[in-house]
Amino acid sequence: MTRTSARARNIDILIMLPTLLTAYLFSVLQLTGIDDAISAWFYDPARHAFPLQNDFWLRDVLHDGGHDLMVSVLLGVFAIWLLSHLLKRLRPWRRTTAYLALSMTLGALSVSVGKQISNTDCPWDLSAYGGSLPHVLLFEDKPDDLPRGRCFPGGHSSSGFALFGLYFVAVMRGARRAWPWLLPALLVGGTFSVAQWIRGAHFPSHDLISAWLCWMAALLCHLLMTRSPAEPRNERPHPARA
Repeated sequence: MTRTSARARNIDILIMLPTLLTAYLFSVLQLTGIDDAISAWFYDPARHAFPLQNDFWLRDVLHDGGHDLMVSVLLGVFAIWLLSHLLKRLRPWRRTTAYLALSMTLGALSVSVGKQISNTDCPWDLSAYGGSLPHVLLFEDKPDDLPRGRCFPGGHSSSGFALFGLYFVAVMRGARRAWPWLLPALLVGGTFSVAQWIRGAHFPSHDLISAWLCWMAALLCHLLMTRSPAEPRNERPHPARA
């Protein structure tokens, strides 16, 4: 097998496997009622509300503080990229920091665009969970007289899932084992996701799609970077491998 065909095979795996798995899990979550069952677990019918919706740790620390932290990470990456044009010792990191800043931004942007076009409501807005709106699934026709929903995909979790780019940074840097660098995205994005489920802000399917969008954004940026003809000698990119 030639290097080109091996690279194409690896890319196909990195596209198709997450996509098929996401499509399957999304269908299961939405069509079997698992989404609703998980939200119902955190909902208190007697109070007609999610008791922890405004919890300090979930709202102020994990949501607001987590958002600020991830913005700081992105700004830090961008700062390193800028400094790499001035400081010689940072020059080997110029390409990978450019990649990481781009992939994180594109991942968050893709989720933001999805929110604008999906017309999907948050659990806490639905009549089943103390709100006033009917539960309309993603591909169902929503009545025109209802307000537009902007809860799909999950926005907050995308700031954590944007760290999927670290996997491809490891690949570009020639790491022998790149897969452990998936863990930061899974841990941070997963923690942000669960915090929002508890608050009633999102269904699990919302954050599943956020994870998929951030993964695809990271993969797309990797393909663009590794196809670029200009690359520093001390930072030769490696094709992504599964």
